[in-house]
Amino acid sequence: MVNSVKCKDIIEAMEEIAPVRLAYSWDNPGLMCGNREAEVKKVLVSLDIDDNVITEAVEKGANMIVTHHPMIFRPIKSVTTEDKTGRYLMRLIKADISVFSAHTNLDMSNIGTNAELAEILGLKNVEFLMPSEDGIYAMGRVGELEEKMSVENFGAFVKEKLGLKNMVVSKAGDFVSKIGLCTGHGCDKEFLQAALSKGCDGYVSGDIGYHEAQEALAMGISLFDGTHYGTETIVTKPVAEYLKSRFRIEIIRSETDGQTLKII
Repeated sequence: MVNSVKCKDIIEAMEEIAPVRLAYSWDNPGLMCGNREAEVKKVLVSLDIDDNVITEAVEKGANMIVTHHPMIFRPIKSVTTEDKTGRYLMRLIKADISVFSAHTNLDMSNIGTNAELAEILGLKNVEFLMPSEDGIYAMGRVGELEEKMSVENFGAFVKEKLGLKNMVVSKAGDFVSKIGLCTGHGCDKEFLQAALSKGCDGYVSGDIGYHEAQEALAMGISLFDGTHYGTETIVTKPVAEYLKSRFRIEIIRSETDGQTLKII
């Protein structure tokens, strides 16, 4: 373990478990703002960045935030308070807080969102849904339930495990026994086809749309919408535990986590 920790040390540790080369071409993982040479006293691990998360970091004395969702996706031409990204950057720079993000590369990691969701759901004989070229990492997972469950009971099970207030289900059959999953927005046709080819009769993801549900129904796959937030906020736990195993500084999980959608 390391006692004196710099921002670059946290980055190197994160990139060991979530190599940048795994990120999709449209993605923007990496250091969002800050100084690689800055000493880090406390790290806040969060799904996202928003005003509440920044306030939490300031109040708790964290001078580095590690997020899943990148704060900056596209090039920006100005930094002002007139848009949220500019406002966040100005607050973070003023507070001397660095922000590092690992996104689709963390989704594919063996301690990432998909691996954690498969663990939470208790899937057995877990295999990769969409493997990387080297076969070491993957987007999505496939696994078997201990015993088959009715669609309704499995939906209630997912709802409970993810702490959701509701569960949207698209029912293609009465029971499910082999489950495919991909966290966040992971229900594109190619993912459903991969799940079908592996014999899945159930599929868990987030941001499930009407037309995606139609595709799944035609394939005979029941869908379970764990929401984008619900299927990805779970990653803060394994990331925090991993960083705690590497460094002798305080690593904490966000209590606000950047959630934006509420069920009322």
